[in-house]
Amino acid sequence: MKNNNRSQDESETNNLKNNQTTSDEKQHASLITADQDPGGDYIVRATALDNTVRAFACRTSLTCREATRIHNLSPVAATALGRLMSGLLMMAHDLKGDQESVSALIKSNGPLQGMTAVATGAGTVRGFVNQPVVETTYARPGKLDIGAAVGEGTLRVIRDGGLKEPYIGQVNLLSGEIAEDLAGYFYQSEQIPTVVSLGVLLDKNGIQHAGGLMVQLMPDAGDDIAAYLENRAAGFPELTFLLQEGFNPQQLIDLFIGDPNMTCHSLKSCGYACTCSRERMIRNLTALGVIEMKELADDPDGIELNCHFCSKTYQFAQSEIRNLLTAMQDR
Repeated sequence: MKNNNRSQDESETNNLKNNQTTSDEKQHASLITADQDPGGDYIVRATALDNTVRAFACRTSLTCREATRIHNLSPVAATALGRLMSGLLMMAHDLKGDQESVSALIKSNGPLQGMTAVATGAGTVRGFVNQPVVETTYARPGKLDIGAAVGEGTLRVIRDGGLKEPYIGQVNLLSGEIAEDLAGYFYQSEQIPTVVSLGVLLDKNGIQHAGGLMVQLMPDAGDDIAAYLENRAAGFPELTFLLQEGFNPQQLIDLFIGDPNMTCHSLKSCGYACTCSRERMIRNLTALGVIEMKELADDPDGIELNCHFCSKTYQFAQSEIRNLLTAMQDR
């Protein structure tokens, strides 16, 4: 497979309308058939071509709508974050534990000013855009110019497997279109040739469809398999078109790979979920140190902390801050 990796990244849009949905988590241990569809958002993992290829696909329409509702995202921001969250959910699907996570931090100079997303082995994801409302611009009629909105910068991926030190890889953004950037990360940082396709389809009522497809070569795949996947990627339809036509994640993989012996090994529902809590905010406060806490304790109005991922607000009275400061000084 070529070094730059074939990637597809598309969206079609008009305006957004906020919607709220949730998705329960479940795991199926038995093999999954192509027509098995539990409804809602979910991810599948499959192998094909005599186990020389592994693939992931997801449907994330409800997840992306929830992120849009929480952050009141403009069309460009909703599309960019939706693509990143969909990609991370597939990356996190093969984590061993529910508490393990994959994070992506994009630092860039475009109007969005970067974004962050975190996906877990449990099938949850959360994220935010630094500038949630930006002007809607188009690369061509019907296709948002996400690359221009993201701009130039870096993509940092953090894999936290519960060990002492997480794995951190960083690459320069290739296009800002997200799919190509994730494919570039896999090739440059993890040396895994990867095809990534991500799509978010919007109309005047908001996000209609969202999802992703990720296909990777296994270490024993030969040049013939790499060439085969390159050819498949070159003629593959836009992902949003397939989602709109009713293709589920298994069928996306089946259509791309074209192997009648493809095996789907797992299916897991996914959704937007934040892990913030008052206890976590307290830990963040005490991490500031005694000097900064003394300054905060002088404010008679107390302080207010906001979670970037879910916009929830936590109020701390002056007395609470002083009690935390006393506890820190007594250690």
